[in-house]
This record gives sequence, C-alpha cells and structure tokens, in this order.
Amino acid sequence: MNLMLMTAIAVSVAGAIAFLATATASPSTRRRSEERRRRYVSRHPGLVNLGDVERRLADELPAHHHDFVLARIARQKIDAHTLWSWLDRFGAETLVLALAADSGYAGLLRRLRGDHLDREELELFAGFNHPELFALRNRTFV
Repeated sequence: MNLMLMTAIAVSVAGAIAFLATATASPSTRRRSEERRRRYVSRHPGLVNLGDVERRLADELPAHHHDFVLARIARQKIDAHTLWSWLDRFGAETLVLALAADSGYAGLLRRLRGDHLDREELELFAGFNHPELFALRNRTFV
C-alpha cells in the first residue's frame, strides 16, 4: 500500500512538472522573451536566425511586402546573416526593392560588399517586374 501511494504521488508530481514545462506562455511572457531576443541579437548579430529576420520584417513591412520577401528568401535560400546585414545597412523597404528587382542573392552580396546601390534603378526594375507590389504607390488619386 505504501509503495502504491508513493508511486501515485511521484507520477502526479512528474505530470504536474511536465504540464508546467510545456504550458503555453502568456502574452506578456512571450513579449518579454521576444524583446530579450531582440536585444541579444542586436548585441550579437552573428547569432541571428531566420526567425529573427522574419520578426524584424513583420515589424517593418506591410503584410504583402512581408509575404513577398519571405517567399523570395525561401526560394533563393538567402541566409539570415546576409539578410540581417542588409536590413542594418539599407533597411527593409530597400530589401523589398532589391528582391523585386530580381537582384538575387549574388546581387545582395555585391551591394553589401560595397557596390553602388542605386535606389532609383531598383525602384524602376521592381516596378516592371512586380507591379502588383507597388500598385498603390504608382496610382494617382483624383
């Protein structure tokens, strides 16, 4: 009887610990965790991952541009470090332009290395290649 009671208590305690360890975090806990990760990545950019890039893009871009960039990143297999460096140097909107202008991974690397970045050229090619992304910007309202 004593052994069964101790076994039941041990199983109950183990179940409670497992539940608490896998429970969904509250929104405030999640927010604190994301802020902590952002501060950590800003201090150690070499440890950035695609999740960090995705969160940053979600904060800085409209939804349709965000979705476009994520699709291009997946298709061209652009690494997180390159994307983070681009975002720090040129910004999220310029990343959308570069990917829409079909610069490709090599084009991003060339410009990060120091090649001239002509924003007007990127806007022109991006507008030709993907007019649906920039339709509202190009319309004149009367």
